[in-house]
Amino acid sequence: MSNREEKVHEMVKEYYSEITNKKGGELASSVCSCASHCIPDHIKSIAAELPDEIVARYYGCGSPIPDQIEGCAVLDLGCGTGRDVYVLSKLVGKNGRVIGIDMNDDQLAIAEKYKTEMSQKWGYSNVEFRKGYIEDLKSAGIEDKTIDVVISNCVINLSPDKHSVFSEIWRVLKDNGVLYFSDIFSDRHVPSEINTHPLLLGECLGGAMSHDEFDKLIKDIGWKDYTVVSSHEAPIHNKEIEDLVGDIQYTSDTVRAEKAIDATSGSGKKTKISIAQPHKKKSCCCGSSGCCGK
Repeated sequence: MSNREEKVHEMVKEYYSEITNKKGGELASSVCSCASHCIPDHIKSIAAELPDEIVARYYGCGSPIPDQIEGCAVLDLGCGTGRDVYVLSKLVGKNGRVIGIDMNDDQLAIAEKYKTEMSQKWGYSNVEFRKGYIEDLKSAGIEDKTIDVVISNCVINLSPDKHSVFSEIWRVLKDNGVLYFSDIFSDRHVPSEINTHPLLLGECLGGAMSHDEFDKLIKDIGWKDYTVVSSHEAPIHNKEIEDLVGDIQYTSDTVRAEKAIDATSGSGKKTKISIAQPHKKKSCCCGSSGCCGK
């Protein structure tokens, strides 16, 4: 890891530790705190059963929890206090498993704190939290082709080395596994002064990829295609931050990308297992402008 990458990681850890411990979970903008407005009703009902401390310190910009994941092995990159992990735990069921990865000790401590309570509530234990970097999943013990679905909620934008992030995702996904993530995207290349600004980085504006940058990166690594499941304006609602980013426009997109490798059945016909599909009923944000500002 380069000095620049270490510096970015330290800025992000410091920013979210301060928010977690000293600011009651409140971010400075609406960008990464609007996910509760966008999730489908059945996921909201599961989230309502979670401890208040987890929910109050939950940050996200979309709903990266797809349908059809029962029995799956799911990896949550940047799991924070574990909100999505515990929702996923119920959705994958007793035959599935969920691993949450995060580099922040303060947030992981909250996630770990409720493991026994949540396993008793769901009736089984299928959750594990590990400290690690999303650019180096091997060091966190995630082996090749062991994961059915990788999710992430407004975290990949925080990484200073996105090529390594997507390369690692490709490595750990099983053949025909699915990456399903929500993230902040920009309408143009974001300059370095914004990408390295502690406030803008922590608020998920610094570090955002443009759609062109993402398209090239993911296809260079191996994905043939991907689907933008939903896209909506990401309102900031903070004049100081709006002035700092200037004319750059941001959206929150949820993306589905399948590691498409056809398998051949005994009949000689190619078969494909279809998992982690978008919800049939769209969430409130799909296609709406600024709905998370409601």
